[in-house]
Amino acid sequence: MVLINGGDIFAVKPGTLLCMLSAFSYSINIVLNSYFTRQVDPLALGVYQQGFTCLYSIIGLLVFGSPIFPSTALDWISVLGLALLSSAYGFVVQTVVQQYTTPENTGFLFSLEPIFAAIFSFIFLHEKLTEMGYLGAIFILAGVFTAIDAKSTVMELITGKSVAEVTSKR
Repeated sequence: MVLINGGDIFAVKPGTLLCMLSAFSYSINIVLNSYFTRQVDPLALGVYQQGFTCLYSIIGLLVFGSPIFPSTALDWISVLGLALLSSAYGFVVQTVVQQYTTPENTGFLFSLEPIFAAIFSFIFLHEKLTEMGYLGAIFILAGVFTAIDAKSTVMELITGKSVAEVTSKR
């Protein structure tokens, strides 16, 4: 929170609240996906999720904004590539593979998304992180490793088995 608020530990800005609401909503999505992918066809579920997201986004755009369409072929390629590969394909595949893992593992993987983005932007775009970026990456990694260790400890206390032993039976 301190990094998001620019060093002010007591500031709660609207953007911070939106980030927290977004993270909470996405965690609910992961848990619900974990449940429903075991109840229905995950591919169909993922396609329906993307279809309704598209529909509601179009409605929101028409009600609250004004559509601006890409003007060049390169713009269209960029928009369609991001929409189809990064969004639709990525989220449908997440829904399909969600049936093989736990919500916790999915959450851990997705919490590393900023780290992967920084690595790929360094490799392909030659971008560099600032000191605050490195500090944020360290906090993200520390949080993920702490949560994984805590999960392992709790799992062993409850079941007497390791996480690998419990999840390998899925």
